Amino acid sequence: MKKIIKYIIIASILVVSIIMIFGCFRHDIENNSLNDDYPANSKSQIDNKPYSNNDENPLASDNRFYSEDNIPADADLKTDNEPKNDENSNIQEEADDNTSSSTSTTSNTDIVKNEYTPPKLTLEITEGPVILEDNSLCYYRIKAKVQGNPTPRLSFSKDDSNGAWGKNVAQVNLLVGESCELYVNAANTVGKTSASVSLTWDGGIINKGSTTIVADEVNPSNYLIEVSLSEQKVRVFYKDNLLKEVVCSSGAPQTPTPKGVFKISDKIKYSWLPQYDVGAYYFVRFFKSYLFHSTPFDKDGNLIEEDQKNLGKPVSHGCVRLDINEAKWLYETVPSGTMVKIY
Repeated sequence: MKKIIKYIIIASILVVSIIMIFGCFRHDIENNSLNDDYPANSKSQIDNKPYSNNDENPLASDNRFYSEDNIPADADLKTDNEPKNDENSNIQEEADDNTSSSTSTTSNTDIVKNEYTPPKLTLEITEGPVILEDNSLCYYRIKAKVQGNPTPRLSFSKDDSNGAWGKNVAQVNLLVGESCELYVNAANTVGKTSASVSLTWDGGIINKGSTTIVADEVNPSNYLIEVSLSEQKVRVFYKDNLLKEVVCSSGAPQTPTPKGVFKISDKIKYSWLPQYDVGAYYFVRFFKSYLFHSTPFDKDGNLIEEDQKNLGKPVSHGCVRLDINEAKWLYETVPSGTMVKIY
């Protein structure tokens, strides 16, 4: 019995010793853990400990984390040494963008308002005086250059080309001894202005407006005339742009118009053709005795209506007939040396 009691006492002492040893060891572990770095996955510890700039912060590559209780009232989170919170940064950038957009909108509105300007007009005499070979006519081409917002409207007091050269170019034709005062007006909702030029047989003088005179001889290489026998049409091009397309009447099957490439030579305003007992106006020669000219007139100067009605049909003796107004335009507009393609 005494041995049993002795063993019980020894066992109890061992148990108590083990308990005391374990308790001390646990206490040391807890004390040591207080001196270690906060683990990165502990939210409460991150919220309660602001890292200083010298700490090795496992989150320093992302953002700074602060507890609301630990941030001083006068703390500036936008200093150079402390990176901004992404959310705050995005909000600030969005606010800046909105402010910039608002400023830009206001600025653009002001610009639009300020862009409305009155017309400024200048004139150029781009061609002329050009005197035809038979001295029957002298012509000028005048180009108007205009600026302003809204785009100003242009008007010419005279344009013998009927707009063939574009809305900003007018042609003025003069007979021997004739003169013309050409007026050009430009207007928009902001204001209006004008310019004028005096044109005579011998030359042109700008009278009004900020203008220049540009010498530019007629260059036949800028023109091309095409005659389509199958369509019975004449097309005139200037710098590859179609100036005019008109109906014609080419040679009849027994007296065809020659096909090929030719050049305009001389011009004759009127001629009587005794072999055909008719006359015609505005002859423009392109090959030997083949010419562009008006539909025929009788000996009394009357237009032969039957030939006029045949425009669009191949009925001529080989020449290319045109309505008298179109023949006049071709005679006055296209210079000698212009290429003619007939196909």
